[in-house]
Amino acid sequence: MKPQAYIVGVGPGTRDFLTERARDRIARSQAVLGWDLDLLPAKDLLAGKEIYLQNVKNYRELALEAAEKFRHTDARVAILRIGDPCISSGLRGLLDLFKDYEIEVVPGISSVQVAASLARINIDEAVVVTFHESGDIQERMRFMRDGLLRGRHLLMLSGEELRPDAAARYLVENGINESLSVLVCERLALPDQNIVETTLGGLGEIEAHWLTVIAVVQPSGKGQGLERRDYADPVSTS
Repeated sequence: MKPQAYIVGVGPGTRDFLTERARDRIARSQAVLGWDLDLLPAKDLLAGKEIYLQNVKNYRELALEAAEKFRHTDARVAILRIGDPCISSGLRGLLDLFKDYEIEVVPGISSVQVAASLARINIDEAVVVTFHESGDIQERMRFMRDGLLRGRHLLMLSGEELRPDAAARYLVENGINESLSVLVCERLALPDQNIVETTLGGLGEIEAHWLTVIAVVQPSGKGQGLERRDYADPVSTS
């Protein structure tokens, strides 16, 4: 019998968004691999499990260690990923690393979905761009600019490679209307979340946290009742 690997989306940060299927797969696992934010929504399910806590220095080596340790056993390993494992999670690398396992990818609720719901826009009318992972940053910057020029909304996951203020300045300098409405969603669903409504020009003056989703809303999305009282309060984690 092959070992099993569950690549589990745990939602944007609070257990309120953790699905029953995700809880089941974590509960039945003997070992859990993830970063501190990945483990946060599932902390009540981790007692008695072998924990592999990743960080910026050890995340590759620790994932390899976990994969090798259980490769010739019948163990179940849960690899937790914040949000949805199919969005900016390194899914391709995990599939390769655990290729000898029986793998199940368990979808989760992404911060992209939460930001879109707060901005009241359809994801299929937007372009989604992430700067969480390495790659051709210039190509991704052009992609989000081109999407906006074509009249689509933008949902951008910022990262150390490109923060929201730098992204806004790039877009304005490359032909995007600075008066477009923007929702800045910092650390969504975490206790210290901060959500601000501004414009693309105003965003260029805001030093937002690197862990931010910005929603740039095209004029077609206006008039849908964006009201600060609907989303200003942090999401409870109790």
